[in-house]
Amino acid sequence: MLTTFILLPGLYFVFTDVDRLRVDAEPAVALLAVQQGGRNLVQLPELQFELSVSPHCAQHGERESLSITIADTRTTVRGEALRTGNNIDVSMRVAASQLAPFALQGFCVDPVREGESVLLGSALTVQASLRCARAGKPSIVFAAEPLDIRVVCVRSAEEAEAAAD
Repeated sequence: MLTTFILLPGLYFVFTDVDRLRVDAEPAVALLAVQQGGRNLVQLPELQFELSVSPHCAQHGERESLSITIADTRTTVRGEALRTGNNIDVSMRVAASQLAPFALQGFCVDPVREGESVLLGSALTVQASLRCARAGKPSIVFAAEPLDIRVVCVRSAEEAEAAAD
């Protein structure tokens, strides 16, 4: 199958000269102790998300603030931390109390299956906003990306706590 790409120079400049915001994240890892048989809903522990944010203010605009929200956890980056480099690395810890129980029927209920894992795709969402300023005119650009969680089965709650520390 032959694919043809047509590049229109005028459109290229339209897309490169706008404020942009991109958020990338690796799946957070949740350690779950072996459960009693018959349990379908499990409460996940506190989760740690490592985010890489690529903010861009067009037309030599200056980055004023970057706000990032996961569940009810929010962080804001301002000042010099926002102006250094192209990518900004942000670490966010989401409390277990902010996470709804997940339906994981038959997962991590048999000690023989210890060490198994499952990927919960698009389990949460990260929302971000970038505020740019240029010549006294502020602008805001938004982005939202799904977040994955890898749930790993461990032998006991003590083992899960030790691995989390």
